[in-house]
Formats: sequence, structure tokens, C-alpha cells
Amino acid sequence: MVTFAVSPVERTAYSGPLVSKHTINELREFKKEGCDTIVQATPTDALLAASASGFVRGAIQAYNTHHDLVLRPDDVWLAIMIQFGLYVNGNAEQLRSSLVRHEGQKELVVTRNGSLHTVDFGEMSVEMVDQMEKHLVDPTLKHWVLPSFSTTTDHDVIVGSVVMMASMKKYFSYKFRLCCGIPNVTLLGTVGDWEDIRARAAKLKTYGNAMIAWSEMLVPVLDQFVLAATGEPDVQFWTRICCNIGGGSGPRYISGWIGVFCAFDEDGKWQGGTKQVTTWGKVTTSEFPIINTNDIPPGYLTVDVTIDDNGTEYKALMFAGHTAFAVDKGTTIAPHLSWAIALKDGEPEKLGHFD
Repeated sequence: MVTFAVSPVERTAYSGPLVSKHTINELREFKKEGCDTIVQATPTDALLAASASGFVRGAIQAYNTHHDLVLRPDDVWLAIMIQFGLYVNGNAEQLRSSLVRHEGQKELVVTRNGSLHTVDFGEMSVEMVDQMEKHLVDPTLKHWVLPSFSTTTDHDVIVGSVVMMASMKKYFSYKFRLCCGIPNVTLLGTVGDWEDIRARAAKLKTYGNAMIAWSEMLVPVLDQFVLAATGEPDVQFWTRICCNIGGGSGPRYISGWIGVFCAFDEDGKWQGGTKQVTTWGKVTTSEFPIINTNDIPPGYLTVDVTIDDNGTEYKALMFAGHTAFAVDKGTTIAPHLSWAIALKDGEPEKLGHFD
């Protein structure tokens, strides 16, 4: 750090309006684009004067009304990168071959467990730039753009990441996909039990092409169960158990590896091949089956039986499978296997789709 005298003028106090909160809602685009709710923003305990050009206008204000000026390397470098970003956006096609390897816009997706108000969009922005890296002509571009000085904070890196996203917006579109999460998973039984399941699943291939296709997506999931049972869980795999797609007035889907257990609908028809859907004009792809929530199959089977009770016959129905899930201590969920036999001694009801 260095401080030096520049002019013999007397230092004065700033007399303009100041606020102790973020000033994003004062920016032109905030109003022009119809923004209303600020979900997350850089925290600050400083007194701020709203400005659409805080670096340049701050320097002008300091010069015109005799205030000291403090500059960080991050301020200067990101001011340069913001100018660079304006230039790139204004000359995107001329610069395309120097910056990216593709034509048009490539969608980048960062997925996190959580919801709108629990995820860290700053961290997701940094990861978005990490994803961008492999599509760039210059693999060092990210490291050139992002600040990494002795004064750099985590928030500076986030600002730099969003600046880079904005600089490259003619070449990329960006999606933050939010999924719910599971705090902890407990696998009961022994390693041998999970290895046994994996071995048994190999026989599925002997029952036709659909079973071969199912086995090819099921076995890698079972391999992850075995790995976790040995005490070496792939946590990233477990975060991808489920993700919600769509909603609102349109259809809702689930993706994630839990969809492997929904490969056949209630009529036994194959539905495990859907890996891409379009909702609200957006195309979503997944390595696992994408299942409409209305098509999640039952987790149980039924069978008719006749009971001969000492010469008196009854028609009955047996049920077996996952007919519920148990909730322990209000915080832990476990699938619940059950069976039952019921007499067909009532009036049949007309029912819609099961749930």
C-alpha cells in the first residue's frame, strides 16, 4: 500500500446522498428489464453513493470536489475488463474465431442442490466460468480475466466471473438449475449385500432388448451403491439423485438417477429412453431418464387370489411393495415395504391416476 500527495487543495467532506445497502435497484437495466426482487447481492457495510459508473464517476467526484481517492488493483483491472466486455459484445462476430470454438450460442448449465433462497449464486457463477473454459480458443482466458491480486476477495472473483459471463453472452447462454438435496444417506446391510444386488442385476439382460437397455443404465447406479457401501461414496453422484424440471402451468418432470427406477410405466411399457424434453421453450437434456411426474410408476404390484374358507369362497387381492415411506424423528425418510391381502367385498370405485 502507498499513499501520496497529488494536489495542495484542502480535503472536503462528501455532501451527496449515501445509503448503507446495495444500489443495484437504481441501475437502468434493473428498471428496464422489469426486475423487482434482489435474491442475492454482494454484502456491504460501507456507505454508498449510487452510480452507474462507480469507478469513473467516483474518480471525477474526487477530483471535482476535493476528496481523497483509494484504488485497489481489482478496481482498475475489472474496469479494464468491463471495457473489454463492452467491446466484445459490440464486435462479437468479428471476434468469434479468436474467442470460442463454436457457432451460435452454447448453453452452459450449473446444477446445485437447494432452492432460490438457499443456493450460492456467486459460487455458481464461478463454476459457470469453469465450464466455459473448455469451449474457449485460449484456455488461459479465464485466468487472464479473473482478478488474483493481493487485495482480491471472494466477492471480487465472483464479480470477475459475472463480468466474464456478460462479456461472452453473445456466445453462451447460461442456466442455473436448482435441485433439492439430501443431507445424509445411510446404506444399511453389508458390502456383500450391495454386491449381491449388483450381481443379481446381471441376469436382467437375459429377458430381452428392453431389459438390456435398462440393465445398461441400472448397473452403473448399482456400482455407486457398492462404492458407497465400502466407505468411498461419490458425493457428486448422490447429489444427482433427482432434479425437477418444468412446472407452473406446464408439465413437470424429474431427472436424475432415481429415474432409472421408473424405466417402465404402469403397463410395463418402456419409458426409459427419454433423455431430452422442452419446457417453456427451453431444451433440457440428461444422462438419466427424464420422467413426467404423472408417469412415475407404482412401486407395488397386485395379484388376484381366491380364498376357500371351508367351502366358502372369497375373491381377494394381494398387495406387495413400497406402499409408503417412513418418517423417523421428523427428519429422516426411509422407503417402507409392506404387503396386505384384502377381500373384494365392497363396491368398485372409478378412480383417476394413482399417486
